[in-house]
Amino acid sequence: KTCQFWGDPHLVTFDGARPSFYGDGEYWIVKNPRVSIQGRFRGTKYTYGLAATQGIAIGGAFIEGHLIEVQPMEDGGKILVDGVEVCSNLGSSKKIPTKNGQGFVASITHDDIGELVDQAASQFARHMVHIYLPEGIHMTIFRWTNYLDLKITMAPLPEGQDGSCGNFNGQASDDTTQAIFERIGARIGEKEMLFSNRIPVKFTYEEKQMLKTCPKATLEEAERHCVRELSGAPTEQLMESCKFDVCFGMNEH
Repeated sequence: KTCQFWGDPHLVTFDGARPSFYGDGEYWIVKNPRVSIQGRFRGTKYTYGLAATQGIAIGGAFIEGHLIEVQPMEDGGKILVDGVEVCSNLGSSKKIPTKNGQGFVASITHDDIGELVDQAASQFARHMVHIYLPEGIHMTIFRWTNYLDLKITMAPLPEGQDGSCGNFNGQASDDTTQAIFERIGARIGEKEMLFSNRIPVKFTYEEKQMLKTCPKATLEEAERHCVRELSGAPTEQLMESCKFDVCFGMNEH
C-alpha cells in the first residue's frame, strides 16, 4: 500500500486516514526498530504558516546506518548520502554499497519520470527522486522549489510501525493526529533525530488567530496532551504549534 504527502501537507496514511500536521518541526513518518523515515515540516510564505514538507531523512539498521536526505530545490537544496551530495543532475543515479561490499543497500535515481501525487504541480519542472530500499520499500520524492511531495509504497513491517503514515494495522480510525502523538510523541525525541539540527519553530499571526477558534475544552485537552507528548522543555512556539495540530489535525483540507 501507499502513503502520500502533498502540499501543506495533505496526507493519506497507509490505512486511508487523513490526519494533518500543520506545525513546524521534525516528525516521524515511519518509525520502526530497524526503519527510520523522518520528515521536516515547515511553513512557507505561500501557506500562511501551515507546514509543508521541507526535508526527508532515511536511516536505521535496514540500510546499515547510512543516512539519506532529500531537500527542496531552492537555497542550494541537495540529495545527500552520509552528508555527501549525490545525483545532482537529472538522469543521474547512485547505489549505496553494503558494508561488506557484496551488494547494495539502496539505490537512488533523480529524473523527471513518474506520476504526480498533486496534479496542481504539473505546470512546474519535475525533479523526482526514486529511492529503492530493503524491506520492499520504494519512495518517490517530488522536489519542488520550496517543498517536497512524497509517496511511500511498502508492506507492513513485521515488528510494527507508526508515524505520520499511521500504524498500518488496517484500521483508519486510529490514525488521527492526536492518536499518533499519544503513541509516539508530538515531535521526534532528541536522541532519535536523523537531521543534524532542529529548525526554529515559528507560529504565525494567522495561526494564532485560528487557534483562538479552537473550542475551550479541546484547547485545554490539547495543552495536556502536548505537555505530555513533547520531550524536554518545549518552547512556547513549539507548544502552540503542537496545540494547533491537536485542535485542527483531523480537518481535511
